[in-house]
Amino acid sequence: MNDFVIVGGGPAGLSAALVLGRARRNVMVIDDNCPRNAVTHASHRFLTRDGTEPTEFRR
Repeated sequence: MNDFVIVGGGPAGLSAALVLGRARRNVMVIDDNCPRNAVTHASHRFLTRDGTEPTEFRR
């Protein structure tokens, strides 16, 4: 049984999953591995990861 189901494994979904996991909640992340930002060269305004390629961020 999961406390939360997060749809999307992008920066926002992964960040939410980390926060909830650290709060000791059971979390399921559902992602189809077909990111909408596939053509993006860098992600910005994400704390400590500014300028990181989306594929590197997910890895």
